Amino acid sequence: MATLRTVGPWLVWLTRLAKSRKFVKWLLAQVGPGALTLFGAWLGRLRHRQIAIDEADQIDGHFSAAIIDGERRLVVWKDGEPISTYPPLASGDLKEKLRHHTREGLKDPDELLAKRAVRWVGNHIRRK
Repeated sequence: MATLRTVGPWLVWLTRLAKSRKFVKWLLAQVGPGALTLFGAWLGRLRHRQIAIDEADQIDGHFSAAIIDGERRLVVWKDGEPISTYPPLASGDLKEKLRHHTREGLKDPDELLAKRAVRWVGNHIRRK
């Protein structure tokens, strides 16, 4: 099950890596001065995706990507209604902003590749 519980150690490791002076020095030498900003932005997007997936799983809902106010966000849905977004909206009514959203392409957290793989392994390998 790919939840924050299983991805959490990786996020901790990546955060520690970003704080490492050796890594920062190497990254700057490889990519340039904007590298830390790009790495931080990537890490933030990864966190937001995992939180959206975990929330959708927790409420037995779905999630999808949507463009809201010109920015790509992950939206958590329950019974066809938007519940929350990641990154969160600063202001405005979420339902109003998504009134023209087609509701197609909603993803079920249980159908993600990592969860399917864990389920397959659990069903096909017996523990002794």
